[in-house]
Amino acid sequence: MSHLDELTWPEVAAAVQAGARTLILPLGATEQHGPHLPLGTDTLRAAAIARLLAERLPGALVAPALPFGCSDEHSGYAGLLGLDADTLAAVIVGCAQRAVAWGVRVLVVLSAHGGNGQALERAMARLAAELPELQVVMPTDLGTAFAGVARVAEGDGIAPEAFGLHAGEGETSELLYLRPDLVRQQHVAAGYTGDMRAVLPRLMQGGLRPVTPSGVLGDPTLADGERGRRYLAAAADALAATIRAQILC
Repeated sequence: MSHLDELTWPEVAAAVQAGARTLILPLGATEQHGPHLPLGTDTLRAAAIARLLAERLPGALVAPALPFGCSDEHSGYAGLLGLDADTLAAVIVGCAQRAVAWGVRVLVVLSAHGGNGQALERAMARLAAELPELQVVMPTDLGTAFAGVARVAEGDGIAPEAFGLHAGEGETSELLYLRPDLVRQQHVAAGYTGDMRAVLPRLMQGGLRPVTPSGVLGDPTLADGERGRRYLAAAADALAATIRAQILC
């Protein structure tokens, strides 16, 4: 058992005494994921990948997933909750300060929401200045993990335009594995399926609404729960390798 919210304080103290000095802090979001996926999709994914990481990083402890991120690109859709970059950075730093006090020496900040990048950069700068004794692993560039996931998709014949960037085949497959009861199958429909890289500047400037009224980037009609399991495992494998390499440096 490695999840902080399931442990008592003496159990945490004993784990640290036994060598558990790494804490994984998962970051999610509360934002639209089309008409078929719940607002907590990124939080569910963050918690799941953190759990898989803990299995691959012996002795790591897992914090509860933070359900709020920097999500203003989803303005215009009902249900949005979020934080600005400075606030999220302050939350990360505040959690780190408390964790160091009870023995954590390595902090892995795991974001399952792409919009958190600016906050992660600000948090990293503050942590380096304020907590030099803490080694921080913050995979802001998830290219390695995505490459592993992309290989799974390619092997199954899923094109990048279908896999998508948001609520497409990729995330829908993962939710079909993690929480199939939360996937509204009757509302599954393709959204924007054009060039995902080319559309990124438009998304960053004007948000998702002008590009995809439904909020979907990709084609979730191709989703499969077993593939979602393999996506999550591939992401965890790649991230664990990256984190182990950084911790050993």
